[in-house]
Amino acid sequence: MGKIGFPVLFVFILFISNGCKSVSPKITEAEAESIVIEQHSGDIGEVKIISVNHKWGKYIVEWENYDNCESGMEHIDDQNGKIIKRRSDNFLI
Repeated sequence: MGKIGFPVLFVFILFISNGCKSVSPKITEAEAESIVIEQHSGDIGEVKIISVNHKWGKYIVEWENYDNCESGMEHIDDQNGKIIKRRSDNFLI
């Protein structure tokens, strides 16, 4: 390796290793669930959480409200609790 090759390779490896560290979530799974419940609560029925997964810096919360014929999936940022992505479905009984 040349005189410049080794330092460039070292900086590249250092950059990659620091970028792969995961940041711990600032909100809990229970807080993510309550955000979804608050967003979809209404006069009809009760919002039920089906599943919660945490990956890539977000909580993926699957929910349903059987009485209101709705279901969906929310992607919640694990640092600030904002909704990143929303998918809601209406289904017929």
